[in-house]
Amino acid sequence: MNKTETLQNIIDLNGYKSYLEIGLGDGANFKAIQVDYKQGIDPIVNTDSDSFFESNTESFDLIFIDGLHHSDQVEKDIVNAWNFLNTKGQILIHDIKPPTFDSQVIPRKQKVWCGDVWRAWYGLKNTKLKLGYLEEDFGLGVIYKTKHKLVAGFIDEVTDWKQYNKTKGWLINI
Repeated sequence: MNKTETLQNIIDLNGYKSYLEIGLGDGANFKAIQVDYKQGIDPIVNTDSDSFFESNTESFDLIFIDGLHHSDQVEKDIVNAWNFLNTKGQILIHDIKPPTFDSQVIPRKQKVWCGDVWRAWYGLKNTKLKLGYLEEDFGLGVIYKTKHKLVAGFIDEVTDWKQYNKTKGWLINI
């Protein structure tokens, strides 16, 4: 299952009505998502995420973070997304498990690029947030407020960070 299918399955399983995508890329993912209300933000298309959240008044059931792949910006996006997340909603963060060392190097010089999104994700380990993840598609992290339905394959409740990291020991030395 690719990220678009995963996102759509989460929307369908939970009966979600609203969706926010941060970072549109080529727009294919955003266009394919079927939901009652969706909003996409990207500095090339309309606005950057910081500016969007400063003036936003909407809340969302599902927020997909796949924008600037720099940990400091991802951290801001997570905080802002949390503030506009419906009680039974979820935040998904793409690119938390880069496939190679080179794919995490900043600035971007390669085609396959995850940046250091994993740093923002790993930085959540000592919080009281409810976290889960899916191994496929460069990793999808999930943050949620209350119990919800996840698609098959998601590991609900990350509790063993050494287990989470075992396949990519060059990323984090724990």
